[in-house]
Amino acid sequence: MDRSFHSPLLSSKSPFSPRSRQHLSAKRLSSVVPSAFRKSSRLSVSGKSAQSIQVILKSPYNAVERFGQPLPVLITEALTFADRNVVVSARISECGYAWVVCGRRLLIWQYRQAIQYNTPQRKQILSSQCFELQLPQSDLAHRAELVSVFISSASHSPSCIAVSPEGVVRYWPAVTHEGVSVEQVVDLQGQECDSLTDIGEMGCILATTTCSVVLVQPHLSTGRHSLSCHTLRTPTGWLGGISKKMSSFIFGPMSSEQSAETRLVRVLSVQENEHTWIVYVLAGHSLQKWKMSPYESEQLIFVTELNRFVRDGFHSTVWENCGGDQTETDTWLLDIQSDKDNIILLAAAVNMHVSPQVHYALISVQTNTTQAPNNIRDFLVLKMSGLYREDNPADTLSYRFLLCGTYAYLYNQKSITIIKPQEEPDTLEFSSSQDFLLGGSICVNTPIFFSRNHGLVSVSSNDAIADLNASMVSIGTPLETSFNECVAGNLSVYNMDADEIYNTYKDTVNQLKAAFIFHIKNQQSACRDIIHELFLSEGQPIFGVDAPLDKVVIEICRELLDDIPAGDPRWSHETQVGVGSSYSMQVLHQLQDKQKALKLFIRFLHENELWNRLAAVTVRDTVLASVNVISECSEKLVATISLKNISNNSVLEKAINRVIKQSEVMSENGLTKQDVFYRKVTKVYRVFQELTNNCEEAAHSDLNPDEIATLISDSNEILLPVLKEVIQHRQQNVDNFSPHPNALSLAPDYLPWTAAAGSEGLNDTLMLQQRLTCNYGARIAADNLSRNMLYDQLVGLIDIILDGYKSYLESIKGTSREDILVKQYQVDRHKLIVPLIIDKEWERAAVLAEKYLDFEALVIICESLNNQQRLDEYMERFSAEGFSEFVYSWYLQENKPGKLIDRCRTVTKTKNTQKLKTFLADHPSLSWIQNIFDNKFAKAADILRDLALEENELVTRQKTMFSLSKLAKLAAPGINNENYIDFIDSRLELIAFQEDIPDYVLQHYGYDTIKPKVIPPKDLIHLYTCVEYKEACEIEFKKALDLLEYIDDNELKNELALNIWRVAILRDLWLKGNIDSPLEILQNTLFFKLAQLALCLGADPQNLLPSLDILMDTPELSELQESKNFRYLIKTGYEHVHQLQITQ
Repeated sequence: MDRSFHSPLLSSKSPFSPRSRQHLSAKRLSSVVPSAFRKSSRLSVSGKSAQSIQVILKSPYNAVERFGQPLPVLITEALTFADRNVVVSARISECGYAWVVCGRRLLIWQYRQAIQYNTPQRKQILSSQCFELQLPQSDLAHRAELVSVFISSASHSPSCIAVSPEGVVRYWPAVTHEGVSVEQVVDLQGQECDSLTDIGEMGCILATTTCSVVLVQPHLSTGRHSLSCHTLRTPTGWLGGISKKMSSFIFGPMSSEQSAETRLVRVLSVQENEHTWIVYVLAGHSLQKWKMSPYESEQLIFVTELNRFVRDGFHSTVWENCGGDQTETDTWLLDIQSDKDNIILLAAAVNMHVSPQVHYALISVQTNTTQAPNNIRDFLVLKMSGLYREDNPADTLSYRFLLCGTYAYLYNQKSITIIKPQEEPDTLEFSSSQDFLLGGSICVNTPIFFSRNHGLVSVSSNDAIADLNASMVSIGTPLETSFNECVAGNLSVYNMDADEIYNTYKDTVNQLKAAFIFHIKNQQSACRDIIHELFLSEGQPIFGVDAPLDKVVIEICRELLDDIPAGDPRWSHETQVGVGSSYSMQVLHQLQDKQKALKLFIRFLHENELWNRLAAVTVRDTVLASVNVISECSEKLVATISLKNISNNSVLEKAINRVIKQSEVMSENGLTKQDVFYRKVTKVYRVFQELTNNCEEAAHSDLNPDEIATLISDSNEILLPVLKEVIQHRQQNVDNFSPHPNALSLAPDYLPWTAAAGSEGLNDTLMLQQRLTCNYGARIAADNLSRNMLYDQLVGLIDIILDGYKSYLESIKGTSREDILVKQYQVDRHKLIVPLIIDKEWERAAVLAEKYLDFEALVIICESLNNQQRLDEYMERFSAEGFSEFVYSWYLQENKPGKLIDRCRTVTKTKNTQKLKTFLADHPSLSWIQNIFDNKFAKAADILRDLALEENELVTRQKTMFSLSKLAKLAAPGINNENYIDFIDSRLELIAFQEDIPDYVLQHYGYDTIKPKVIPPKDLIHLYTCVEYKEACEIEFKKALDLLEYIDDNELKNELALNIWRVAILRDLWLKGNIDSPLEILQNTLFFKLAQLALCLGADPQNLLPSLDILMDTPELSELQESKNFRYLIKTGYEHVHQLQITQ
């Protein structure tokens, strides 16, 4: 790809050095045009050779010349012989056709071939044929604005729709067949039609002078053509039915012209993508934005009133020093054009209390969002004026304008005024009384007008007239460069030589810069060639983390942010000028120009299909989406501009001085530390770090507490507004910097620089500043005013910290790290908010807790204030987030079941009834309460019984549960409860057994006697029969026998029974006493006392005593077994028990 000059390539001057901003001379023209465009062509843009150009008007800077082929004879005759009472109008279409309306005659001809880039161009000859159609009958004058000629995708022959002023619509499917047409009448209720605006394949927008809007669509079905007319419904009036008095109160007074009646100014259509159109309707000072698509109903995006913005803009720039009231200014909106993401309005204003001089301005309004604009983006007062005459206001208010790249062309019937950046307006006047302009349009990046005497004419710079190929666009006016972004004219990128950069530097970064500059100069073929060479020569570009495209784009963005000023001589020995350099001498303007340069670069990425190919890069040891890194660059510019707007602040100056070391400042060139600091936009975070470091040093210094608190407050007043502006910018542009789904497939994090930890982020800084503000600021402030201010600042700091944390969590949703980081976030969130609760700053804590859903903080606040109403409001407000369930769990964790009982009493009156019941169902220890309140006693009894059986911690709690269960069962109607009551009584008896054991016995075995736990029956038997229970007699041993009923395991039960009898035997001295009276000895033993008591109390004699052989078969009784006396006595005892059994 050859982009070499036909002049010496290299010079001592860097290719990055900006060229002079004067217009290129014809001598230099060839050095600007890439070689690919310097081939000779038989046809110029106008279809003529350079030698045949006919100049009609000329000024020192611009000229009006004939454009295209001569007018068809029919057109010439119609213009020449038209009756002076007949209204003649004309219109030029971008599709290559123009038409003249003369009475009911509609004359259509083709003035140029449509140019398609990236497709081979065949040698084509313009058709000189003129088509004449007959317009509908009308009592009012037909106008060319009510005609639309277009070429549909299904036909190569142009179609036409024309509307009479009364609303009769006539559609010709092909202008070549005059006799084939479809007609329909639109019911406009007496309104007069004003204009017809093409919206591609969807049809046309018909607008009336009083702002009714109708969608007119041609259809073809089964070979038959038809029309459909659909009125777009808008709010009642332009202000939704609000009275003029109220609308004046809201939007400010309206001009006399507007207040009389809101009249249509213009309808503008802009194609958003292949199937979507945006339609703007400007009437008076009101603007509507519609979205049109063939696949869905029309959508009214917004309606907004611009009167106040326009009036305030004129007053502040023109009449601010003249005194008087702003309401004395009358303003008009004259025209509207699209400029990328904005619209440009032509406005006029006069203040008759000062002078009748009319001032004009071009106003940029951002409209690429779904929100109505709330301010004006740029306001440029033009260096042109006129005199307002109330008897004939049209003399000064009849201007229209065209946008062509960075140039604007204001025109009326008698003149064209060219507005170029950094130049005085140049006016070309048509002095002939018979000659006037009938219309204007942009053709192949050239402003085209229709002169009654000369036909189609174009405007071009005197030094840019050259013979260019039909695929080439005008050198002087970049086709797709935003007028809004270039009207200041300070960016050096417009004067850089892309060819020199391309041929001198072969690295990828500078090659892409060259493509960017070619794009800005609208040399799209050269731009696309470079991009293809860099990234597409081997097929699709590499898509992944740290891919070449991503790394290059990020590097250019960062370099752009740090580029030196182009016009400041003090920087001349530093580095070369870059694409973000500015000619301005003022730092603020330099930063604003970098902002514009970054937007241009982003637009370049979009329009060359590179934006959606961006994936991810590694930044701060974290994988971030590339578009989010570009967003960081934009945010840092916002932060730097905001810092620069802070004037005469000693705290900020000290922080800047700490950032910029003395060695970094080139004092010999006169540069200051602020010059160096504001140049390095990518390092702007360092000033925030130094602000906090300064506060920390002060907090540990000998300064008194008031001075420390004041310094912290002053630092916060710098830090907080700047970072809030950054976050606001981030939120407003979230859609503009959304990663492509392919990029999201790489699972990049979104960790904003304001939330990132480490030396290149602000998280550590903000956390430290938050602690300093709390501990050394708010808590030690001397007066209430300072204390309140510091607490407000503390809330702001916590808000920023949590906002960044939250953004990060949203980016990792669904990953394996989510659960861990969410738990960490919840802990950190509470730690940040708790200091406010400790300090009883309830409302400030509540604001943060509500925003970031810290439910624990909200509950603590409500409990501390004993504000149940507020708690109920939170339950309602955060119902979907599970706040109610959290409250119930919190009550349980904090051992406050009484609170839940209270809620059970009142919850039936709230909407949280079902949630509480569901919660209680999972917590049976409380659900029985709800059942009691619901009179479900049987269910409550069962729950209590089950809870008591599961209870093993507190015997008192178990006893209470069994007792309540018995009461609830008795209260249950119509149920046989005998068996149930018997069971409960037996369990209560078991508890009674435990309660009868002396404390000293329990304490000996380590049991808690203050809060006794539930002791199993097996252990109770042991406690009743243990040797430590010295007072135990036959009664206690009988209780041990009774406890055997609660042992379900038969084997265990038998073993325990044997053990009871064996222990009873060992309690007595069997070998002492008079053996001659065995019964007397037996009656004094515990063994036979226990047996006798058991028999007296109804024990089964057959099963009372175990088998003697089994009883004696134990090591504990081995010593006694050796005694014949013992064997005699024990056998006598068994015999005596047997006799007692027989006796009974």
